[in-house]
Amino acid sequence: MQPFEALIPISFFACIVLCVFFISKYRSETITKLGGPVPKSPRNKNAWKRVGIVIIGLAVGLLLSGVLFATKVLLDNNDWTGFIVMGLLSLTVGLSLIIADKQTEQDEQNIDG
Repeated sequence: MQPFEALIPISFFACIVLCVFFISKYRSETITKLGGPVPKSPRNKNAWKRVGIVIIGLAVGLLLSGVLFATKVLLDNNDWTGFIVMGLLSLTVGLSLIIADKQTEQDEQNIDG
């Protein structure tokens, strides 16, 4: 199992390098096509609302898994515990993403003009 432990930071570093590479490639192609800098999108004053909803969903998932451990519903010696916790976190974050998307759609419908 020890050789696989070294792959985690290496793969994380590779992901960051590839993200930076593709973003800079997109920017350089956009500059050459448009002949100028990349136009900035207009600021949305409610942009942090979506991030906040997702963070609240993550916090609810962590709180729920902590409560399940504290009440001994989930035991540490069970092999399925990690899968249950990851599924619970995925479920709560997914639900919060859906709620944030619905909230964004409602905000866009309320804009006059």
